[in-house]
Amino acid sequence: MKRIVALLMAGAMMFSLAGCAQKTTAEGGKAKGVKIGVSAPDLTNVFFIQIKEAMEGALKEGDELIIQDAAGDQNKQMNDVADMISQGCDVILLSAINSEGVRATLEACKEAGVPVIAFNTAVKNPELVQCTVVSDNVEAGKLCAQALADALDGKGKVVEITYSTTEVCYNRQAGFEEEIKNYPDIEIIQTRDVEKAKSDYSQPVMVDFLSANPELDGVFTINDPTARGAIAAIKEAGRMDEIKVVAIDGSDEGKGFIRAGEMVASAAQDPERIGKTCVETAYKIIANETVDANVVIPMSIITAENVGE
Repeated sequence: MKRIVALLMAGAMMFSLAGCAQKTTAEGGKAKGVKIGVSAPDLTNVFFIQIKEAMEGALKEGDELIIQDAAGDQNKQMNDVADMISQGCDVILLSAINSEGVRATLEACKEAGVPVIAFNTAVKNPELVQCTVVSDNVEAGKLCAQALADALDGKGKVVEITYSTTEVCYNRQAGFEEEIKNYPDIEIIQTRDVEKAKSDYSQPVMVDFLSANPELDGVFTINDPTARGAIAAIKEAGRMDEIKVVAIDGSDEGKGFIRAGEMVASAAQDPERIGKTCVETAYKIIANETVDANVVIPMSIITAENVGE
């Protein structure tokens, strides 16, 4: 790890100098437009696509977003951020794949003098970022627990499909588990992390849950894409009428599952507000204005009753 940090820092220092040179024109030394780097963890996820579009909408004319999709790969995210530094980005917006493992990348940004805004998930070293923009993920987990408990009439056996390597998903799980304690007749019988928070990884986990548990009433999944995999496995097993699914995101895909009766509820984030807030905060940082260390975006719950609103 020390070797990786040293290499990143050396590269970042060199790239920072190049970036400074890029910010002036040949005539008069006038500053060029602002460059904001964005490292997203998975741009196949509708939620992150919506964040990206909101960021693009909040960008001022003449400025530029450098957007990279880490595709769930921590090493790729590290390399992408190094590339953003080399391109002279003024601020980097980063949603960490691993809240603890991203430290080396954040240290490289600090060494290069490039401020970082963490979005969607907090990092384990908040002193290395200027601002964290997240949804109230503990509340999201609680909302899912309440919706699932209502659907199960307060009793049943449930499982969890989780992804605890990121702070955001850990908090969702913690909120769910905290709230479900208020329903003593609901039992969490199994919990398993997925390697990536995508349907290809959640589907085989759900298959295992179904094989191991002939009596199963509910599933908590940490986002709509993992819900997709769980629903596919439940359908294949012919148990859709028996098992209630809840998730977090409130994406168009999640709403589709709710309309189809395949999912009970999805705790809705506000990707547009997250994206807009990130870019607005980046401009404040560039202007040397004071910014809040933490910005928490409220959540809501989408069910069959309000999915059309």
